[in-house]
Amino acid sequence: MKIGIVTPAFHPYPGGVTEHVYHTYRELSSLGHDVRVVTTTFGDGGSPCEDDVIRIGRAISVPANGSICPIALDLKMAGRLRSVFDEQRFDVLHLHEPLMPTLCLSALGQADVPVVGTFHASNDSSLGYRVFRPLLDRYVRRLRRRIAVSSAARQTASRYFPGEYSIVPNGVDVERFELARPLSELDDGGFNILFVGRMEPRKGTKFLLKAMPAILDAVPNARLVVVGGGPLASYYESHMLERCREHIEFTGFVSGDLLARYYASADVFCSPATGGESFGIVLLEAMAAGAAIVASDISGYREVVEGERTGLLVTPGSPDSIANAVIRLARRPDIRERLTARAHEAVKRYAWLRVTQEILSEYESALGIDRSDEAPEPAREREQTRAVRVGEKTHV
Repeated sequence: MKIGIVTPAFHPYPGGVTEHVYHTYRELSSLGHDVRVVTTTFGDGGSPCEDDVIRIGRAISVPANGSICPIALDLKMAGRLRSVFDEQRFDVLHLHEPLMPTLCLSALGQADVPVVGTFHASNDSSLGYRVFRPLLDRYVRRLRRRIAVSSAARQTASRYFPGEYSIVPNGVDVERFELARPLSELDDGGFNILFVGRMEPRKGTKFLLKAMPAILDAVPNARLVVVGGGPLASYYESHMLERCREHIEFTGFVSGDLLARYYASADVFCSPATGGESFGIVLLEAMAAGAAIVASDISGYREVVEGERTGLLVTPGSPDSIANAVIRLARRPDIRERLTARAHEAVKRYAWLRVTQEILSEYESALGIDRSDEAPEPAREREQTRAVRVGEKTHV
């Protein structure tokens, strides 16, 4: 099958959509499919799969949903996409955030093959969807299949565009994180707390930093490692309490094997996001690496972490709640062991090969390929990818 994956976010831009697209590309290619990633240029650098990447236009960063999102700008986008589609002759197109201007919208307008769209975003309200819904409706109708990465993402999309959505979650390279070795400089008997993410308001980093004085009072050998960069990184570093400075390390962006080793060094992984998270790939990475999880009790995270079973869920925006959970795990290694053992089993469901096979089934449905005469998969494996009809009167 010749597959075109169209995405506004890809290397070198970091984030969940980038990881989703890259690993889907790898798994589809390993299964024998011919795959191209159609995206834009963002900053310097490229991708490990750059030979199969087609870049059109340039992306700029704009604030959206409490985060920073890449938006592709090119006045000739439609014409350039038409040339790409004519040359590549894809069998199916897969658009990530299909209503994102201008790359994905132009792709929807130019597509002459079945199109599958994956919705990633989760928020209580979308100004863009609300204002431009009459215009976007005609684009949505061009999607042969709609995927949401979680119930939270499905609810956001279906609020404005009711219809049938299959839930296919994000995935994780389980083996890479499972086999990673701790960093020697962090393997010194200290109690390591890890945060991974962009420094932006919705990630809630400031609440974890505010929790550190209480954590240090109870756990004097605690160390917080903050992995990631972004618009607030310098601000957070300059506003730390003096007595916490020697216990907090800011690394900036890291990736690949080094990122996996930071996870492997963590006793506790903390993600104090305040909202707007449709899923939480960082939680999967921590689960695969064997770190006990403390995460905000928000809808996207509840789909990954089961409170008191595979992690601890805390009140969003509450330094006290974060501190209490971390201190509890520091004092009770038996609880950490129980949580990480169950999380290690649960994360296998999100292995990229399995997730990609579910995505491939969506492609086949879009193409009208009927495999009903084949042996059915077990019901428990169908559960997460079942299509759910969500109408105007059925969503919450």
